[in-house]
Amino acid sequence: MSVPNPAPAPAWIASCDAAQAYAQGALNHTTVALDTEFIRTQTYHAELGLVQLATPEAIALVDPLVAGVGAMLVPLLGAPGVLKIVHSASEDLEVLGHALGQIPEPLFDTQIAAVLCGYELPPSYQKLVQAELGIALDKHATRTDWLKRPLDAEQLRYAAEDVEHLHPLHARLSRQLAELGRSEWLVEDCARAVAKARAPVDPLPHLKMRSIERLSPVQQQRLWRLLVWRDHEALQRNRPKRWILDNPVAIRAAVLENPTRAQLEAAVAADGKPSPRLAQKLEALLQEPASADERAIPLQTQQTEAEKQRAKSVRDLAASHAERLGISPETLLPRRASDHWARYDALPEDLRGWRVQVLGL
Repeated sequence: MSVPNPAPAPAWIASCDAAQAYAQGALNHTTVALDTEFIRTQTYHAELGLVQLATPEAIALVDPLVAGVGAMLVPLLGAPGVLKIVHSASEDLEVLGHALGQIPEPLFDTQIAAVLCGYELPPSYQKLVQAELGIALDKHATRTDWLKRPLDAEQLRYAAEDVEHLHPLHARLSRQLAELGRSEWLVEDCARAVAKARAPVDPLPHLKMRSIERLSPVQQQRLWRLLVWRDHEALQRNRPKRWILDNPVAIRAAVLENPTRAQLEAAVAADGKPSPRLAQKLEALLQEPASADERAIPLQTQQTEAEKQRAKSVRDLAASHAERLGISPETLLPRRASDHWARYDALPEDLRGWRVQVLGL
């Protein structure tokens, strides 16, 4: 088992001048490693607690809790000539987009790159560093309050390690992608990750719920109404969506026909969390007439036998191509994509590009 070589001590940056100086220096490089630490327990938006950056020469731990410090990083995060190396970037993009108003781009996500190089499952940073670099990392500080100050030595070491190895990972994985002829695949998939982070609140939240096809059209429309209200409330109040209205409660309420207040109170209390106020609000929402938008929403219906056969045939096709390419079938064609193709004769918009070319669809 290898152990990491001693790295330069990370710089703790807690002033605007120091943050600006580091960011300006990083603009002279073609790559910068990036990670964030945040807390998401009592809020809709994650609360940014730390930004870690690394050039090939220097690691910086930037304190965004100091007024104005985070804003000094914005030019670097958006610089088109500096590739941001991140591992499993989706939450980092979201938290930086909300906290600083800038989603990092262009992007090289080492987790996406690893999957395109043949890793069967998206590997954790720890496992990827071990597999590619032979370095064993511990994760003792994974669960920590990143909003507390001061951070102790173990927390700072953990935070620095999260960017310390991204440059060598980028070098190895980008070389493998080039040898496989898949560099453009990575560019496409990372661009999709950035586009997804920019997307507004999902206008069709009901479609992401499991087994939604078992509900009638009217029940799906009612569920959509409740979820849209829930998501808006959560965003406005900056509280977790489940605190406003948990999914199981929304479904129980949506399937009731002309429910009474007592029925809705029972639906709310079924999980052991009674709330007469919520039941009253659900009653008011369900008594509203359906809007034109509500009547026009797409509905999820159960697959026909013909669609099931089409989905199976395209999954078999994907499995054959995936074996030839040495990647997992799910990487090439996620199940939702095969179901979409079976019904609409096209892949979802966010999965077109190189997958269409490989599969010949």
